[in-house]
Amino acid sequence: MIEESFAQRLRLEPLPGLRALRKALREEERQVSYWRRLVQGRLDLVRAALAGDQPSVSRLASSTSAEERAESRRSPAFARLADGGTDRRLAKLVAVWDIPIPWDDQRQLAQVERTLVTVEGELSSYRHDLHERIDACTAELVGRYRRDPGELRSLGPPTR
Repeated sequence: MIEESFAQRLRLEPLPGLRALRKALREEERQVSYWRRLVQGRLDLVRAALAGDQPSVSRLASSTSAEERAESRRSPAFARLADGGTDRRLAKLVAVWDIPIPWDDQRQLAQVERTLVTVEGELSSYRHDLHERIDACTAELVGRYRRDPGELRSLGPPTR
């Protein structure tokens, strides 16, 4: 459920700002979804190792590669996260990002699994909140367009 202060902000936001906010929320959701998939991939590998399955080269290549981590670290969303500028629920992500998977230590593997499960849950919760905010922005935009269809003209190319 969207808090009233956010809903009030949407009602007061000028149309260009509302569009920009929705675009930024969509980008943030895209990045959080990406992080979540990376965490889920690592979690799959850890669970396989806990079950006695040895990681294969193809499995490791399809999980969180150094290149993927580096790419994510260059993103503006990761920079905000590392600087504390993103939702506090994601604070553990920075610490978890570089945890090596201790393939031969069942106790440490179980700890990594618990940590990854926690982070995946936090990412899922944050993603859900982002979807609610995106939906609220969309609803506000639709309401404005219904009240003033002339606003739709500003979406397309200028008319002659």
